[in-house]
Amino acid sequence: MKSHRHTGLGELDPVELRRLVGLYHLEEYLFEKVSRRFVRDHTLTPYDFFAIVTWKSNRSKTKIKDGLLVTGKSVDELMREVSQEGTLDAKVQRLLSIPGIGIPIASAILAVCYPEQFTILDRRVWETLKEASVEGLTPGFPQDAAGYLQYCQACSHNADKARLSLRDLDRALWAKNWEKDLRSMINESMNLR
Repeated sequence: MKSHRHTGLGELDPVELRRLVGLYHLEEYLFEKVSRRFVRDHTLTPYDFFAIVTWKSNRSKTKIKDGLLVTGKSVDELMREVSQEGTLDAKVQRLLSIPGIGIPIASAILAVCYPEQFTILDRRVWETLKEASVEGLTPGFPQDAAGYLQYCQACSHNADKARLSLRDLDRALWAKNWEKDLRSMINESMNLR
């Protein structure tokens, strides 16, 4: 009788495990696979839509699910409407019409679907831009479509100047703020000794 080597994985399929590894790197999955599917299909599946939502703000998923139920819209319906809107403002407004979707969540959905036109509204990135006195930003953190579109425009201008994609500019500015916070915490803890 042959001895079977037990892997400790039970009946887990190695192909499925490789697929799941791809989900571990959720940002890559969203900006590579989901973006391409949106370009092809002009909509998102509920799975991909809520993957974006949970990536941006996990705690928002139930409110947004409930908001879709209240409006009677499916994810497919909503995202087809977004894709058919003729202006950037109308795309933002269409998403904001769903209870539970605010500017930060709308920005994440739009950035995945339209990465050359929209970027993610993130407090860390916004603070970094304000500290750098970047022109074209609203005085306070954007709370409406107009302020968000100004933010996108300012980011787009600076991404072009730096020869970066909007996504890479967002990553760099987020990392700058994160690193500043980390260094500040380390310096404070060193002064405590």
